[in-house]
Amino acid sequence: MRVHRSRGLARDSNSRGREIALVAGGLAVTLALVFAQTARADETVTTCGGYANQIFAPSSAYGMNVNDTCPGGSLSISTTGFSYKRGQGAIWQTSAPAGLTIVGASVPPGDLYSNYVGSYGGNFYWAGGKSNITIEPGVSLGPFSSHYFGFLLVCTGSTCGPGAQLYVDQISLAVHETSGPWLSSTGLWQAAGWVRGSWTLNYWGDSPSGLCGINGDFAGQALPGSTSLRAPSTWHECAAAPVSDYVNTADYGQGAQTIRIGAWDAAGVVVNYTKTVYVDNQQPAVSLSGPTNAPSTAGTQYVLATASAGPSGVAGISCSVDGAPSHWFASSTARLPVAGIGQHSVTCSAASNAVDGSGNHGWSAPQTRAMKIGVPTVTGIAFSRIVNRLRCRAVRERLRVPVHWVTVRRHRHRIRVHRRGHTELVRVVKCHDRTVLRRRTVWITAHRHGKKVRVRRHRTVRIIAPPHAVLKTHRLVDHGRATTVSGWLGTYNGVALNRQTVEVLTAPDNGSDSFTPVARVMTATNGSWSARLPAGPSRLIEAAYVGGPTVEGSLSGTVREIVPARVRLLRVVPRRVPWGGTVRIVGQLVGGYLPRGGALVRLRLGSGSSYTTYGVQEHVAGKGRFSTRYTFGAGQASSYQRFWFQISSLPMGSYPYSPSASGRRSVLVGGHPVIPHHRHRARRRK
Repeated sequence: MRVHRSRGLARDSNSRGREIALVAGGLAVTLALVFAQTARADETVTTCGGYANQIFAPSSAYGMNVNDTCPGGSLSISTTGFSYKRGQGAIWQTSAPAGLTIVGASVPPGDLYSNYVGSYGGNFYWAGGKSNITIEPGVSLGPFSSHYFGFLLVCTGSTCGPGAQLYVDQISLAVHETSGPWLSSTGLWQAAGWVRGSWTLNYWGDSPSGLCGINGDFAGQALPGSTSLRAPSTWHECAAAPVSDYVNTADYGQGAQTIRIGAWDAAGVVVNYTKTVYVDNQQPAVSLSGPTNAPSTAGTQYVLATASAGPSGVAGISCSVDGAPSHWFASSTARLPVAGIGQHSVTCSAASNAVDGSGNHGWSAPQTRAMKIGVPTVTGIAFSRIVNRLRCRAVRERLRVPVHWVTVRRHRHRIRVHRRGHTELVRVVKCHDRTVLRRRTVWITAHRHGKKVRVRRHRTVRIIAPPHAVLKTHRLVDHGRATTVSGWLGTYNGVALNRQTVEVLTAPDNGSDSFTPVARVMTATNGSWSARLPAGPSRLIEAAYVGGPTVEGSLSGTVREIVPARVRLLRVVPRRVPWGGTVRIVGQLVGGYLPRGGALVRLRLGSGSSYTTYGVQEHVAGKGRFSTRYTFGAGQASSYQRFWFQISSLPMGSYPYSPSASGRRSVLVGGHPVIPHHRHRARRRK
């Protein structure tokens, strides 16, 4: 075997400096070189023969033909029709892309052959090595490490005739992957902080040998992936498509969850990336606290909004007062000022720190709290006309209307319109206390003859006669009679409220405090009102005003109606009895409201102007009817005397009537004592 350096191939950058081994022998030569050690490979790339793609590229010199007949054919070098000089030749060569290294090559038996190469030579070559073409069947080269691999045919004689041919039907390259696969992801993978709701998880990647499969999982549950079929005749044997998964975090647990994305390539290299995300799908909540009704004299009122959320915490609170644009508070509490006379509303919603794939935070359901700030009012009640002691007059007063939103109809649609704050003149009735002139006696200190003495003087002064100075808070009303109460309604600064409804409440004066409405009246222009109450027991009477859009409600003081009990002595029988006789007394308490344990009735016996209480009837209940007996003592048969009976109620805290007595019924007592019936029959038998 002779070894020569090929000048012709020196023009090719891939074959410069390579040694060429020549083999001479017959018209048909079988080329083979067998290595005892097989090269380790991550993947095998097979080209030509029965494989469609061709990874080898030709290079010719001095007119030597290079035929590209794949697929379905061979990689061939042909000298048909020409003669060549020494060093002229042609090559087939492939270069591995970045990340791949060729570590071996093989040609199956029968797929490498030549014709008329007696004066030609050739070999396989790679970086740092070569292999002569021999007549052994089949080729197996390696191990080595090269980024390129090829074979050549060259003229080794002084001249080489036409007709030489070199064919390779199928060639396989053993490839080692030097850089592994990589993956990239967007969507949920890039989420920072806490997440909630729906997200997309997009991930893709590549590898020098190509990704054959991409998959992933969230919280241990597999997500849809993608796979690819191998193309063994290309360097990039697999091409798994990018994955776009839809993840609804509400279908998984709360707290820390793990995302994994992974892939494997044609070289068998597996890659897995993991990341921890924090899930909070709990809906936040917000609560509002504060007054619902406040007087205007109390100044600015405040509503406190308090938010709560899941493990991600509260991002903030958004609140709107009276429909104005919302204001953001980056905390879990917010203190909202509310001012101005009238009806107000505060609406708040809370947001958590968790966001969905669109960047939307988790929001609570909105909470609304209504508040009324009104002018304090005064409600008076008495059994006399209060306004007779007040001076009232109509005046114009400037009223401040705060900023507010109203709903109007425009083009048959209801819309909310913002109204600016303004002032307007309104006509009101103002009442003030009446003043009167009074003569007053005062003592002063004067000097008389060098001494200090006390001297009395008389002065006429104007004093205020307030309404309460003449109020009549108690009235004695006969049993079964109606009565009338009067009152006045106005603001704390004396503005009368006209055409307002006042409700009169009463409760039996038995300690129960069970007030019920008995009348509703409308105030007059000067704020006065009057109501007639039906008959009833002794009772407590109050007047209540529920308030209006701009004024507060109020409750009057208590006046007391005193009603005496109606006690009836129905009968005393018989009306004439002897000494030692017994009479039956029947009485009744009329009007009801008897306490559960019954009322007490005092029993009187009198003669002339003198009388005595001989007993108390207890537990008078039901319809108030009761009966008792009284037995007279012994007396002279010839003596007659007239006695009278009377009953009266006793004061009880649970009986809503004042003490009262019945009329008198008389009995004539005298004559012989009554003989018992059984003794009378015995005397007749004798």
